[in-house]
Amino acid sequence: MMGGKGGGMGGKGGGGGEDKDEVEKAAADGKYHWQQKGEEIQVRFPSETALTKKDVSVKFKRASLQVTVQGVIMLDGALKGTVEVDECTWCLAPGGTELQVMLTKQSEGDWASLMQ
Repeated sequence: MMGGKGGGMGGKGGGGGEDKDEVEKAAADGKYHWQQKGEEIQVRFPSETALTKKDVSVKFKRASLQVTVQGVIMLDGALKGTVEVDECTWCLAPGGTELQVMLTKQSEGDWASLMQ
């Protein structure tokens, strides 16, 4: 008899208490909020004014991230883990009041923090 948990790359199923990583965490300086779910991390940068694509610069690297909004560096430094650069993206929320950055981890596992 095979014991243990079900195998494979399951889709959306009842994870039974595994949503502790889905709690959104705020940066110490309050500039952004982030949360992780599986291999994905979403970082949100709220804005008091409506942003356009020209206002935003996001530079993805395997182990670091730089986010600049309207010439102000919001985030710049080493990530807690590594990401798949080709699978990372960003977008503006409807109305431009929030920048959303999506990161894909190279390997699953919880990050204790977003940055080192």
